Amino acid sequence: MKDNGILIPVDYTQVSENAVSYAIGLAQELKSKLVFVHAYSVAYPSGTPIGMATMAHNVTDTTASQEKINKEKLDKFLRGFPELDKLEFQAMVGFGATVDVISGLAKEMNTSLVVMGTKGTASGFDEIFIGTVTEKVTQKAPCPVLAVPEDASYTAYKRIGVAVDTDSMDNRIDFEILSRLLQNYNAQLHFVHIADKQERVPEKAFIRERFGKLLVPKQWFFTVIEEDKPEEGIDEFLTETPIDLLVLLYREHGFFEALFKKGLRKKMLYASKAPLLIVK
Repeated sequence: MKDNGILIPVDYTQVSENAVSYAIGLAQELKSKLVFVHAYSVAYPSGTPIGMATMAHNVTDTTASQEKINKEKLDKFLRGFPELDKLEFQAMVGFGATVDVISGLAKEMNTSLVVMGTKGTASGFDEIFIGTVTEKVTQKAPCPVLAVPEDASYTAYKRIGVAVDTDSMDNRIDFEILSRLLQNYNAQLHFVHIADKQERVPEKAFIRERFGKLLVPKQWFFTVIEEDKPEEGIDEFLTETPIDLLVLLYREHGFFEALFKKGLRKKMLYASKAPLLIVK
C-alpha cells in the first residue's frame, strides 16, 4: 500500500500540540512521513494607512516577511518534539483561510491522512467555529481525516469500531487507510449499526460482502443497536464496547449526515473519548 504521508495542521494551541504528539505515534507505527502546516494571514501594523496604492506597493514584501516569520515560528514549535529527529518530516506554512490551506495542500501532496485536534467547549461561538473548521476540512479534504480529542493519548489500536448502515455498499469509499491500520495493529474490528424501529437491519452476510477484504484474517464482530437518535446509539455502543478508534464512512446523506446535523457535532467530535476517523 502506497504511503503519501500524514498532514497535521498546527495552530500552536494545546489541542494542536496533542494532535502532533498523537500523529508522531501513528507515524512511528506506520513508518509514514509527517507534513506539518500552519495557515496564516498577513497582518499590517496597527495605525498603518491602508489604501489601494499602499497595498499594491507593500503586499509582496509583507507577504514574504510574514511567510518567513511564520515558518521560523513553526520550526521552533516542532523543535519541542525530539521524537521527530528519528522521523521523516516536512514543515510548511500557507497563506490563506485555514480550511483552504489544509485541503489544498492535502490535494497537492496527495496525502494519505489528515490528523486534526478537536476541543470540547461550552462556548457556543467556539463550538460553531471549531466545528466549522473540522467539518469543512472533512468535506473538502480529498483524503480521510482523523479527529483527535484534546485529552486523547496515542495508544496502539486493539479495537476499531466502524459505524455502518444500508448505504454502506457505496463502493466509492476508499478503505486503504483502514486496511493499513488493521494490518499494522492486528486490531479487532467492531461493526455497529444504529437502527430505528422501521429500518431494515443489514445481516452479517451484508457485512461480509461489503467489507470482505478487511475481514480476513481479522477477528470481527457485528452489533445492532435499536435507537432513533444516531448519536445516542453511538454513545451506547462506545459505552458497551470500549474502542480505540471510531470510523465513520463519509457521505452527504443518510447516517453520516444525520450525525452531523446541528447539535450533534459536539457529541461526535468534541465529547467522544475515542479518536474519530472519517474515510471517504
